[in-house]
Amino acid sequence: MIYSAVDQNEPIKQGDIFRGIPRVDFSLSAIAVVDDEEGQRRTTWRDLLDENGEHAAVAAVVPMKSVDAIVITQDCDAMRGEYLCLCQIDEFLAARKVKTAPKNAKAWKNDIVRHSKTNQRWFYLPADPSFGFPQRMAADFRVILRVPRLDLDAMRDLRVGRLNDVGTEHFRESLGQFFRRYPYNEWYPLTKQEFEAYVESCPEQVQPYPWQE
Repeated sequence: MIYSAVDQNEPIKQGDIFRGIPRVDFSLSAIAVVDDEEGQRRTTWRDLLDENGEHAAVAAVVPMKSVDAIVITQDCDAMRGEYLCLCQIDEFLAARKVKTAPKNAKAWKNDIVRHSKTNQRWFYLPADPSFGFPQRMAADFRVILRVPRLDLDAMRDLRVGRLNDVGTEHFRESLGQFFRRYPYNEWYPLTKQEFEAYVESCPEQVQPYPWQE
């Protein structure tokens, strides 16, 4: 498919796929911090700023989970940058909250092609058990993980492969399209009557422009 094997000694590149990348989750309104005087206590980030100043470091206890991820850092920065950025990989249907899978190859084709045109958040990754993907997967460009480059470089044994040349070309283009997109309301040129018809068929609440009121 669109993957290729990678020797463990090869440097990390954009499109490399890793297992076991740590994702840290925390809430700014409920943080468990540790200090010498009080031990562990719960507080908020705003209170910590008031106590320690904007640039002070604090010791906190945060939950972590292991996820699959793909490198999005460009190759030149991946060779010498202090940090590498990866985006999380999830199951294709579950990530999109789709409960029922397409029934046949034609339905899958329609779903994948439509998704690639209309939902730039995801980059589709086909199933390939030999690379650890028994299910169809998707890279989520909105979930970015930052990892120290030297630390990840020391754990290249967690790399299961990388996108091949064709996959990398499409991945790079999809990544660029996602981060250079601008907000756009498709109903802005409609007349008042056309906007009213649009509202009837739109599942989301949309607001009219002055010329549509």
